[in-house]
Amino acid sequence: MTSRRVGLVVDTGAALEQRIDGGRAVVAMHVDIGGASIDNSADGEVYVRLRRGEKATTSTPSPGEYLAAFEQLTGVEAIVCLTIPARWSGTFASATVAAGMFRDCRDVPTVDVVETPTAAVAYGLVARIADALGAAGADRDAVLARVRSACDEVRMYGALETLEYVARSGRVPALVAGVSDALHVRPVFEMHGGGTGRVALARTDAGVLRALERVARERLEPGRPHWLMLFHADAAERAVELRERLLAVCDVASDETVALAPVIGVYTGPGAVGFAALPVHATDPPAVTQ
Repeated sequence: MTSRRVGLVVDTGAALEQRIDGGRAVVAMHVDIGGASIDNSADGEVYVRLRRGEKATTSTPSPGEYLAAFEQLTGVEAIVCLTIPARWSGTFASATVAAGMFRDCRDVPTVDVVETPTAAVAYGLVARIADALGAAGADRDAVLARVRSACDEVRMYGALETLEYVARSGRVPALVAGVSDALHVRPVFEMHGGGTGRVALARTDAGVLRALERVARERLEPGRPHWLMLFHADAAERAVELRERLLAVCDVASDETVALAPVIGVYTGPGAVGFAALPVHATDPPAVTQ
């Protein structure tokens, strides 16, 4: 049982631990390499096998898995379920079907499925503000309102070591990926409001870190505290250096560094690094971290 009024359901891409007694349920995303399922904590194994040329696939949790997560959160008035965009994953569809099944059986708690416009650590930051508000005793309306504003405000920046893996997903044309890799050019990207664009080009790891530092200095509102969430894919040392650079140029209220979950890492490939930033509101409770 939990004393919170609003429970939270996310998938493993949010990099939050399941705490049913704390009002938080996590639905597992599935990764398959070579016919075998890979545990979501086995990110190192994923990158070793990707480097060997093994092909990886991901599959969406079923409506039944989301329904089971909703049913585990007892004693709350409402449940907020966050997903990444429907165009990238079937999680929103599965969660929506499960919410309908749940409502057919009971009136309380209510279930709101929110399709966020972002993914990876930006999605993780939206999940954390929702979780922090829930833990502080906020009601459904307050949590949903802050989730919507966080979706509008959160920005993510990063760079991949190669476009090979994301090209396999069809999200980047193979020809573009091949030319980029042949020229040893690494686009530094921004994800905001459902769109993705290039903000810089770099050729080396050091160049990537300099570009990300410059982006933080120029694009994050000066003097306003931000929650930062850094990510890496088998590149922990680069994430440490990036954190030092960001702390030097940003007003940071809280920061956290995570290794990308395998379900994301199979698309980024090894070597990805970057961060997401969310401006802090005066009414925000302290950040929830792992």
